[in-house]
Amino acid sequence: MKKVLFIGMNPKTIDFTNPELPKDLTSAIIEKGTIATLNKLNASGYQTDLFLIDTGTTDLSQLAGQLTGKKYDGVVVGNGIRGVKVNFITFEQVINVVHTYARNAKIIFNSLPTDTEESIKRWL
Repeated sequence: MKKVLFIGMNPKTIDFTNPELPKDLTSAIIEKGTIATLNKLNASGYQTDLFLIDTGTTDLSQLAGQLTGKKYDGVVVGNGIRGVKVNFITFEQVINVVHTYARNAKIIFNSLPTDTEESIKRWL
């Protein structure tokens, strides 16, 4: 069974007034989509863990601990980290932590929660 870590932003800490985000987006919508994605991945035979980052976090030592505590085959970095300008530094930090602590894991990017499994299949 392939082990995958999905890294995303904690929806409870997102500033939904940010004009980069869709106007109708809410934490409930993100949470529902995330749960559905994880359930789909687990049903497809992946062992999937979720790691959420609070907006504004600069200390990613907990992420480093997660990556050293389990050997992951792949790490998905969600679009909420990559695609929102205010999270750009966080994105760089995440990539460097993954590169340092999970050297053998494939780094995977999705474009939407609904294409996460397809994104994983490209690499695993």
